[in-house]
Amino acid sequence: MKEILNVDNEEYARKCFEKAVEIGIDFKLNGSVKEKNFNVTDLEKLLLLPSDGSNPMEVLTEFNDEIVPYCTNFSNENFMGFPDAGNSIAGISGAIVSDFMQQNLINSTFCAPIATFMEFAVIKWLRELVGYEIVPIKSVFDSGGIITYGGTGSNTTAMLLARENFRKNTMFTGVNNPEDFKVIIPKGIGHYSIKSACMWIGCGDNVIEVETKDFKYDLDELKRTLVENKGHVMCVVAYVGDSRTMTIDNLEEIYKIVKDVDENIWLHADACHGFSLAFSSKLKDKIRGINLFDSISTDPHKVLAIPYCISALLLKNPEKLKLVSSTSDLIMQEDFAYGQVTPFIGSKSWISLKLWFAMKSIGINGYEKIIDRRCEMAKYLENQINNSEDFVMINDVNINSVVFMYVGDKSNLNSSMVDKLNELNLALYERLLKEGKYYLHKFSLPDSKGVFEKDVNLIPLRYMSGNDNITGEDINNMLDHIRILAKEIVDE
Repeated sequence: MKEILNVDNEEYARKCFEKAVEIGIDFKLNGSVKEKNFNVTDLEKLLLLPSDGSNPMEVLTEFNDEIVPYCTNFSNENFMGFPDAGNSIAGISGAIVSDFMQQNLINSTFCAPIATFMEFAVIKWLRELVGYEIVPIKSVFDSGGIITYGGTGSNTTAMLLARENFRKNTMFTGVNNPEDFKVIIPKGIGHYSIKSACMWIGCGDNVIEVETKDFKYDLDELKRTLVENKGHVMCVVAYVGDSRTMTIDNLEEIYKIVKDVDENIWLHADACHGFSLAFSSKLKDKIRGINLFDSISTDPHKVLAIPYCISALLLKNPEKLKLVSSTSDLIMQEDFAYGQVTPFIGSKSWISLKLWFAMKSIGINGYEKIIDRRCEMAKYLENQINNSEDFVMINDVNINSVVFMYVGDKSNLNSSMVDKLNELNLALYERLLKEGKYYLHKFSLPDSKGVFEKDVNLIPLRYMSGNDNITGEDINNMLDHIRILAKEIVDE
């Protein structure tokens, strides 16, 4: 059969794999964010179950002609809404090779005899970067972290660890009195995964939102909330680059406040974006104190140009992994079987290999240049907006998120303009999405800085690029394009 790789069809298989790589490269290097918009009325055609298959080359041709034009190109310079560029040559190579290798990180001796130890290495590298103590690895319980498929998985595992740390053996006895298992997050900027995780692990919707100042915890309110709920808080979450504004919280101050009230409270740093500053000698001081936290979630696929998906949850105390270990005769009870300590995941592909490839290829010094330049480009856009007459900044740039609004004329801003400007910026987002030339993100956000009025709800645009190819000219062209679209919308 041509569909199953063997020595008899090697030449044909090589041509198919070459064609697949060619499609991928052509897609990443094309000039559009998206060529076509998919119409949901065509969904029935996609849902048809094929009875007679086609050979792989025919399927590749069909995919290239009928599917690729509808895909969003995260690697295009005009894709400016997410940082997930995924265009590291080494990272992509690692992703390809890992699928060929077919290693399963659930067991070590026969499923992943060397992949397991390479995953230990990747986790150790990340732990070193954030400043965690490194211990000799004599078993999987010394690894000090786990690889997951995304930040939501890492954050959910962190909440599970917080629950077990708060009430021992809850995995066996179940959650009694869910209202006692409270988690504290900053108001208006918390990531959805925390609330979802608490509900998934049986703790209910018992998240407490604490007021913020400039997208950080109001520290006085945090202390008051902790004291008021003493004995009922299992975790406090701080953001090392929240998913909207990329603001980095006051990590050392939060640690001191929390531990002074109750040393048993689990401190989790959602650093899916911000951990990347650890590569930069110039910027790493911004995340000072992150090593004090009990757990840290990181997303290399967001910030290290790695293709989807790879996240890592790192632990200050590696022994805490035992809190969530599980046993089965299907998971080998051996020293290095990762399946014992990775909740919610059974069989697991070698997703850490793409990070191993990228780290080996780019290195600390190479990533330092990438991270520094990324932040410089964000600062460049911030400067362009501040010096413009028709855009306003909504946040202070901490990393690479630039939250802004088109206002037409910023000489006389007031709260009465907010509804109309929200409507205009939402229309701009929808126009960008439809035409496919540029992409900027949008979401709702409280006006924490009081640009219009303190805490009034805004719907801004957001630039956040992880693409090392982006230039100042690309940014200027984007702003000019927004101006053109805004004029068209106002004139309609």
